[in-house]
Amino acid sequence: MMKAKLVALAVVSASFAGAAAAQGWSPQRNVEVIVPATAGGSLDTTGRTVTRIWGDLKLLPVSSTISNRAGGGHAVAYNYLAQRPNDPHFLAVTSSTLLASHINGHIPQTYTDFTPLAVLLTEYIAFAVRADSPLKTGKDVIEALRKAPGSLSLAISSATGGTHHISFGLPLASASVDMTKVKLVAFNSSAEAVTALLGGHVDVVSAGTVNVAPHVASGKLRAIAVTSAKRMTGALAVAPTWPEQGYKGVFENWRGIIGARGITTEQVAFWDSVFRRLTASEDFRNYAEQNQWDASYRNADDSRKFMAEQYEELKGVMTYLGLVKKP
Repeated sequence: MMKAKLVALAVVSASFAGAAAAQGWSPQRNVEVIVPATAGGSLDTTGRTVTRIWGDLKLLPVSSTISNRAGGGHAVAYNYLAQRPNDPHFLAVTSSTLLASHINGHIPQTYTDFTPLAVLLTEYIAFAVRADSPLKTGKDVIEALRKAPGSLSLAISSATGGTHHISFGLPLASASVDMTKVKLVAFNSSAEAVTALLGGHVDVVSAGTVNVAPHVASGKLRAIAVTSAKRMTGALAVAPTWPEQGYKGVFENWRGIIGARGITTEQVAFWDSVFRRLTASEDFRNYAEQNQWDASYRNADDSRKFMAEQYEELKGVMTYLGLVKKP
C-alpha cells in the first residue's frame, strides 16, 4: 500500500514538474522572423510591426530579427522555414498565398507542413492607377479588358496564381473577360508593384492597402476599387467596392504567423501567449486602424482550423478561375 502511494505521489510530482516546465519554456536564443517578400511591402510591415511591439512590451526574453527572403512567389521563404523542423526560434509571416500558391502548384508546402500559430489581421486589397491615367474607375478597367484583354498591364505583388492574381480574377471572371489573354506582371512585394505603377511601367496595380493609401492621399495614385464588402475609411474611402461597380470581388487577404513543423505543445503555448498579448495591446490596435487593417486575432488552434476552411474555399474559387494545378 505504501509503495503504491509513493508511486502515485511520484506520478503527481512529475505531472506538476511537467506543467511547470511547460509554463516556463521560452526562447533560448535570437528569434528569426522570416518575411517572404522584400523590405517595404505589406508582409514586411506586418513582420516589423510584430517585432517592434513585442520588443516594446518585453514579451520575449531574447532578441529578434527580421529576415527578408523574397522570391519564387514565397517559395524561398517557406523552403527556408521547412528546413528547420522542431525549432521554435524560427517564425514566418504568412498570408493566404501559403494556401493559394500550393493549390496552383507554385510552392510544395502549405499550412499542414508548418505549425500555424496565429492569424493577426485581415488586410483588404486596393486597385489603383496613376493620377493622370485615362482610367477613372474599376469599371473603366474591366470594360477596356473586356474589349481587348491584352491592352493593359496589371501588376500583382506575388506570383501568378497568388492572392493578388485572384483579386484581379474575381471581377474579371464575373465580367467574362478572357483571362488567358490578360497581361499580368508579377513583383516580389506590393511596394515593388506600386513603385512600378508610379514609374509608368504598368497600367493598374493590385496591392495591399497600406502601400496604396499614402499615394492616394498625396494625389499620385487614383484608387479605383477595393476588395472589402463595404467602403473603407481614410484615404481609400473614395474607392468603390467591386460589387458597387457591378462585379464580384470581395476578398480578404489575412496576415498570420507560422512556425516550423514539429514544435511542441509547450512551445506553441508560449507563442499563443505572446500573440494574444501583442494583439490586445493599444499599440497594435492603433496601428491596425491606422493602416485600415481589420484586427481579427485567432490563436494557434483556431488558426489551423481557419486555414483548413480557407484552403477549401480558395480551391473552389481557383478551380472556377482555372488556377488549379492540372494533374
